[in-house]
Amino acid sequence: MSKFWVVFKREYAQVVKKKSFLFGIFFMPLFMAGIMLLPAMLADTKASTTEKLAVIDQSEVGVGEGFKESLKRYTLNDSETPYYEVVEVFELSGADSARFTEIEDSLRQTIIDRELKYFLVVKPGAHLCDTCLYLVTNSDNIRSMNRFEYRLSDILSSVRLGISNVNIGVDSVLSLTRRINLPTRDAKGQSLPFLIKYMGALVFVMLMFGMILGYGQMVMRSVLEEKNSRIMEVLVSSVTPFQLMLGKIMGLGAATFTQAAIWVILGAGIYMGRGTFNIDSSIDRLVFNPAIIVFFVLFLVSGYLLYSTIFALIGSIVASEKEAQNFVFPVTMSLILPVMIGIYIIQEPNSTVSLILSMIPFFTPTMMSMRVVFLAPTLESYSVFSGIIAQAIIGFIIVVLTIVGMVWLTSKIFRIGILMYGKRPTLPEIVKWVRY
Repeated sequence: MSKFWVVFKREYAQVVKKKSFLFGIFFMPLFMAGIMLLPAMLADTKASTTEKLAVIDQSEVGVGEGFKESLKRYTLNDSETPYYEVVEVFELSGADSARFTEIEDSLRQTIIDRELKYFLVVKPGAHLCDTCLYLVTNSDNIRSMNRFEYRLSDILSSVRLGISNVNIGVDSVLSLTRRINLPTRDAKGQSLPFLIKYMGALVFVMLMFGMILGYGQMVMRSVLEEKNSRIMEVLVSSVTPFQLMLGKIMGLGAATFTQAAIWVILGAGIYMGRGTFNIDSSIDRLVFNPAIIVFFVLFLVSGYLLYSTIFALIGSIVASEKEAQNFVFPVTMSLILPVMIGIYIIQEPNSTVSLILSMIPFFTPTMMSMRVVFLAPTLESYSVFSGIIAQAIIGFIIVVLTIVGMVWLTSKIFRIGILMYGKRPTLPEIVKWVRY
């Protein structure tokens, strides 16, 4: 047992003494949060200069002029400069196809030359046909698209109401039929924005993905380096293969736990001083939820132990890191699965499909963590016998049992594979090692 601790302390010290370990403690959470939040922030960035557009109006009911007037309500940050400038409205009859083609070709060229950002085409009968309008642009600005659709919907609704001779003012009808903003609340009666839950789940899952994959591959590289340099032959003369394998896995696992523990301590400090940091209450409920924190640490450590055992197995049967990449890809895909099907999981975290997938041990660490992030903030109380808490506990037990099985299997292969050089063993040979 003393030899195991020698290997354990050596592997642990090699990681925590590096400057990269300290750098990763602070940089990785910020980097992951930046990856998730930066695209949303960039998408929400307002234009700094006025966007120019033109309109070709063949509706003969004044849609183009109405659209031009409706855009005047939008301004840049200074509240004075217009957000949009309609440089010209070309009013044509539906029969004037030659003139239409000439103007359209000219406007397309101005967009290519970046003198114009959009031009809107309103075909005859646009108030009766949804496909009789289209926008030409080389820049898909989501904010502008939504604004254009909203304004055009109101204008065409006004035209339809005017034609129908409704005995009430058009503005009154539009007011009575206005869109609503439907906020959602959880079972506690509190509102937790979907975007915060989604980004929070992705940050937690990507942190877990990065640490499990990063430290797991360190185990594989360590085995490969010692195997290829023939140091392994010296090591196994002093320590059993099982002690060597377990020492490597547990040593790097302790480094993983150390990093997670430091994050929890830093998070607790931020939580204690959250009044100073002025943290939004919805973020507070998500990031500092005890169930989320506990299961994040449990699944991070158990996920590392499971996958690092697999990486140790890969390192023992291959001869080079290049050869190992063929095996690393499917392992990586099993970890990133929650991100790939995340849009379903976040919409239906309690569905049978979500539950079954989160109980498959190789998917459990990341999949169950995503479900916990979505469901834990809605709990009135924590019960180990029902709901997401019970499911997470069962999932953790399944992962632990799988780790025991994988350690047994890997130790059988590891003891022979680390001393094998040259040709990669075939599957029948590996089966013989397990039986040996």
